[in-house]
Amino acid sequence: MDISSFVVNPSINVSPYCYSIFRIEPYTTCEYRCVYCFGRWYRQEDLKEGGKGVILSLKRILKFLRKGLRSIPFRLSTLVDPFQPREEAMQVSRRVMALCLKHEVPIIVNTKSTLLLKRDVMNILRELCGKGLVLVQISLSTINPDISSVLEPNAPPPESRLNAAEKLSDEGIPAVIRLQPFIPGVTECEAEEIVEQAHYAGVRQIIVEVLRDEKTNWHLYQKVAYNESIYRDQNIWTSYSPSTKVPSQILRPNVEWRRKVYLGIRDLCIKYGVEFSTCKEGFYNYHTAENCCGMHFLERGRYILRPTLSEAWEFYKRRGRVPGFSELIDNLSEGYLFGEAVKCYPRPLRKKIMSHEKILREVLDERRNELISLLPALSIQ
Repeated sequence: MDISSFVVNPSINVSPYCYSIFRIEPYTTCEYRCVYCFGRWYRQEDLKEGGKGVILSLKRILKFLRKGLRSIPFRLSTLVDPFQPREEAMQVSRRVMALCLKHEVPIIVNTKSTLLLKRDVMNILRELCGKGLVLVQISLSTINPDISSVLEPNAPPPESRLNAAEKLSDEGIPAVIRLQPFIPGVTECEAEEIVEQAHYAGVRQIIVEVLRDEKTNWHLYQKVAYNESIYRDQNIWTSYSPSTKVPSQILRPNVEWRRKVYLGIRDLCIKYGVEFSTCKEGFYNYHTAENCCGMHFLERGRYILRPTLSEAWEFYKRRGRVPGFSELIDNLSEGYLFGEAVKCYPRPLRKKIMSHEKILREVLDERRNELISLLPALSIQ
């Protein structure tokens, strides 16, 4: 397995925003088959891939990181559920977590599953937590089991996921809810009940990432939506493309819709004492969480960050202007990975890390006309 696959591919929709660009995909297919899954556009499903190859490649990477390098937290995972049913037999995700524990590498687990509550997995989670090396993100779009059974028919029901969050929290393991995807006409209609239940489950943060999908799937969401009118209003939707210049067939709600809805979610999170952030959307002015991924729940000094538009936003709040890239990194505190420091990492990782940095540099230095669309917080002053 090419170890460059352990870094998310650079793009205008990821590179300016995302801290967690290191990933571990334990499997190449996902049994949950959620209708909204964006992973279906990116993964090449092959039941013969993954497994042993993932473990061997990860060991190669961890040998480098063992040489005194701090790591960006690895995300387990981005394109599949790491604890889907096949994990019971194959245990790839369990072995990944055990390796991260052995090498003391931070890891963010992203799942809908309850298999991580099995005794052997929980034992590893407890040990990782004791070293400040783990964060669990549980994905949720609805708490209505009838809606869930249509959109995510093979996944555990929402109540089971909230129960999993509560059990993790009771163990002291930091749990975060990802409202991903945030489905228009569904998720915002359940917002207060979701936030309230997350609060009682001990969830520390709620992260919002809106639905993006082709229009051909809208009938599925319209079928289950409490408010289906949004799927008839063409003016609410806008292109979601890997290029700001070339539109695609993938759509998401426009910035005005998201701004109004996210402000309401933020206020609910404040009401119930849960931290709030958005994912890859640039609404930093609404964030109450220190880190959009929840990395601040990991132990300080255990991980390193990369510069993003979040740091550019913090500079803007202090100085009243958006910095160029060089000015941004000159004003960063310790704990960031950029420039010459990237050269210490294995070449396949280094190449992609530098490509992510290049896109952020271009946005701040050469493509500033795109900042308003990438950083809508600038237009809400």
